[in-house]
Amino acid sequence: MTVNRLKILVGGVQLRDGVVTVTDILGRIFTRAGLHVLAMERGYASTIYGAHQFDPLVVSEEPPVSWGDPRLDILVALDYDSNPDAREQPNRDTILRHGRYLVDGGVLLYDSSTGEVPVEPLERRGIKVFPVPARTIARDELKLDVVKNMVAVGALFRVLEFDQDGTWLRQLVEERFARKGAQVVDLNLRAARRGREVVESILAARGWPGSGYRLQPRPSAEPRVLISGNEALSLGAIAAGCRFYAGYPITPASAILEFMEEHLPRFGGRALQGQNERESIRAAIGAALAGVRSMVGTSGPGLSLKVEEFGVAGMTEVPVVIVDTQRAGPSTGMPTKSEQGDLYLSIFGGHGEIPRIVLAPATQEECYTLMIEAHNLADKYQCPVFFLTDLNLSEGRKTVPEAVFTQHPVTIDRSTLVREADLRRDGAYRRFALTPTGISPRLVPGTVGGVLKASGSEHDERGFVSTDPAVRKAMMEKRARKMETFLREDARPPRVVGSVDGRPALVGWGSTLPVLLEAQQRLRQRGVEVAVVHFSYLWPFPAALAKPVLERASVLIAVEQNFTGQFADVIQACCLLPVRRVVKYNGLPLYPADVVGGVEHILHTGESHVRIGTEAPAPVKVSEGG
Repeated sequence: MTVNRLKILVGGVQLRDGVVTVTDILGRIFTRAGLHVLAMERGYASTIYGAHQFDPLVVSEEPPVSWGDPRLDILVALDYDSNPDAREQPNRDTILRHGRYLVDGGVLLYDSSTGEVPVEPLERRGIKVFPVPARTIARDELKLDVVKNMVAVGALFRVLEFDQDGTWLRQLVEERFARKGAQVVDLNLRAARRGREVVESILAARGWPGSGYRLQPRPSAEPRVLISGNEALSLGAIAAGCRFYAGYPITPASAILEFMEEHLPRFGGRALQGQNERESIRAAIGAALAGVRSMVGTSGPGLSLKVEEFGVAGMTEVPVVIVDTQRAGPSTGMPTKSEQGDLYLSIFGGHGEIPRIVLAPATQEECYTLMIEAHNLADKYQCPVFFLTDLNLSEGRKTVPEAVFTQHPVTIDRSTLVREADLRRDGAYRRFALTPTGISPRLVPGTVGGVLKASGSEHDERGFVSTDPAVRKAMMEKRARKMETFLREDARPPRVVGSVDGRPALVGWGSTLPVLLEAQQRLRQRGVEVAVVHFSYLWPFPAALAKPVLERASVLIAVEQNFTGQFADVIQACCLLPVRRVVKYNGLPLYPADVVGGVEHILHTGESHVRIGTEAPAPVKVSEGG
């Protein structure tokens, strides 16, 4: 019997079978029961309806290191008829795609409303199969098709011997449906009971004492929440004093816009859906120019469209935070698949040269804390600050202590913003004054005693447009000095886990940290000691802090989700150290086994560039959603 440690995958037809509804209910209830949930691998298609969708959850008593590998303990298939790509095999789309990843002795629970499916190969592996006619029960007995999801939830809870008296489920159902009336609440609870009854009858008929898995509540005095990266960074922005957000709907950044539209007005702020990507960033720059902390969010193609405005923010020295939730590109690429392919664009994008800061959080917790730093850095250095997440982190959900958001000290530092009392009223104020740090006194338009002129063209210290060679030279050097000041005063060294001395070091950035840490543990079990060196501060690259660490390693192996190894190139250019690389770019998440295999290949063969993830992920013909 496995207790409080398993991986569940729920699959079905996108926007029909309610896959996310089921996993959302499961994740929230398991979190409230004191268990840890990690869901970082959502699989869905960019089409609106009809493609395959899946959503795995890792559930454990202790915080899981990462989302692990494709291996599954329990597969829940909500399909009740055929996918167009698998007409000859009704009910089996989810099973065919993911059944091979079920561990021996695992569990398959599927909707048998249109008949049972052949499962002999799975049963020969000791897998327990539970056919539950969820849709038939919902449609024919309960007269409401949508409650089939609750039939599945109730069936799964019985499989897991969880919530036997229905307390956890009743609490959540009442919260979600109370406003729809007691009848709806009761209908959902009846649906869950019917699911339990079906599993009960199967257990009795087969003579099984149980499924082999059990979840037990572990009540904790520490309040926890299940939160996504998009939600966490939005909370961080609000805590940091951001009061204007602009965005244009684009996957996977749209959730930030929705969150800000719902919550920002409560704090005296406003969110704007621009008519296009460029209008969004221009609105954010305008609000920041007026003195409001501002942020704009987008993803790959949208970031490309904003490139000209990067220069405007840099030249006018306006602080703005730009969130890029990376997805697979180029062009529109694969909108619902994750990648780390926008690093070059963030660091080098735009004509001419402007100062900029590029940050990348590793976890949901860091989405919150690093976002607060991002806004302070934007204000201090009066430049664009890029905040790079990716689809896995942005939409991935994780159980996080509530204290991360309620007890984290928040400092809102607007020290470079001058006020009326700071001005001498003799006309001496110069918005773009040449200073040793490169940071000039910033003024909100309308402040008595100072005149603000802002232009995207080159200008002198007062903001008047100028092409004087001496002025141009001085202003370029002033702006560049800001980054020298940043490296001296605010840059952070990489996070190091394990000893680097004389050992291979796995180098990563952004959301790959949990996978690198689990790969490090697995390599240790195989007799290979490696260190993990992880960066959240990417640009300007902190070479003075990073090189003394990196050069102690026997070999540097960068692990990234892009084709070339973009961050490896940055390290090589800035530290003059050779960096080998393990890269994955097929749209699927990076798994610990990928890293272990790639590292061992490099150490055994001496190859410098290993591309992984070539195995076909789906055993049936698919157009999307694999």
